[in-house]
Formats: sequence, C-alpha cells, structure tokens
Amino acid sequence: MKTIIFWAFFEQAGGSLSLFARYNLDHKVLGLTMDPNEINNSSNSLFVICLSPLIGLLWLWLSKRKIEPNTVIKFGLGFLFVSLSFYVFYYTRFFANVAGITSLNVFTLAYLVITFGELCLSPIGLSLMTKLAPQPLHGMMMGLWFLASAYGQYAAGIFGADMSTSNPKAPLMEKLIAYTDGYKQLAIYALIAGVLLIVISPLLRKLMHEVH
Repeated sequence: MKTIIFWAFFEQAGGSLSLFARYNLDHKVLGLTMDPNEINNSSNSLFVICLSPLIGLLWLWLSKRKIEPNTVIKFGLGFLFVSLSFYVFYYTRFFANVAGITSLNVFTLAYLVITFGELCLSPIGLSLMTKLAPQPLHGMMMGLWFLASAYGQYAAGIFGADMSTSNPKAPLMEKLIAYTDGYKQLAIYALIAGVLLIVISPLLRKLMHEVH
C-alpha cells in the first residue's frame, strides 16, 4: 500500500507537473535556455545517475558504523523527501510574475529533492521484496511490486485531474494557484505518511522478522 501511495505522489511528472511546466515556467535554468518539459522529463533521470552511487556509499558508510537506518525508516525518509519536494513545487508560486510564469530553477530544485526520496524507496523496496518473499514466489512478488507502481500511476492521474481547473482557457495565474495548491496538499499527505512509517517502524520490523 505504501508503494502505491508513494508512486501516486511521485508520478505527477507525467501529468500535472508536465502541464505546469508547459504553461507556468520560464525557460531559464542556471542561465541556460531550455524547454521546461525537457527538465520535467529528464532531470530526475540525470539526478538518479549522479546521486545513486553517492547514496549507496552513504548507506555503506552508515552500515560500517552500525548506524544505518532500517528499511522502514528509509521508506519513511523517502516520503519526507517527497513531502519537501512538493513544498518546493508549491513555493514556486512565490517566484511568479504577474502573468503567472514562475522559476524553472526552483522547479528543478524540487526535482533534485524528490530524487532523494526515490532513492530511499525504489531500489531498497526491490531488494526487500526478494528478501521477504519465499523462494518459489520471488517472481510473483516482483510482479506485485510493479503492479503497485501501476496502481500508483493511476492514482497519480486522479490526483492530477483534481488539481486542474475546469476551464481550459483559465488565466495562467489561476492555473498556477490551482496546481500549487494541489502540490501543497500532496506535501501534507506525504509528510503524514513519512512520519507514520517512522513511528510504526519498530512494529513493522517485528512483522518483517528483523529483515533489513
């Protein structure tokens, strides 16, 4: 269930964030002129490539010192990073001009933050499925993991549709307010999910027979 919820937040990239990038962002990132949807479609992948070795080394460094957080805590941290990223998406409204166009730099920063959340959950979750599942059921459980991702993307579409204005010809400022209000709500939901996972992590670890 937590996987479905996570991807419902994360997969706004293919829906509401794509429309937000199309209509409400300027074309400058770090002084370079770029199509905002190029950033929307590629920045996460670039950040994953750059950051995944560093995050992996961080877990190894913490493990050697016996202070590595367990898997459930990492999942909780993933939600907290997602929450922070959607707060950053929300705060793009404070960088908007009177026409409703806001900063591509701030938008890109939010993608950097959400990538940390993905790296705290996605690769770790795949590993956990193989550890917890009985040997004959490895294939089926991996299939269920990806099925959960599919349901999450379906839920992401519902969330994104709820953010959009009913009037397709609405002013850009109205679109900006509608989407950023929605991102603030997602930030709150992700924050609640992250805190809840961290609080109940001792119970979940017992149910997982202390599997890390």
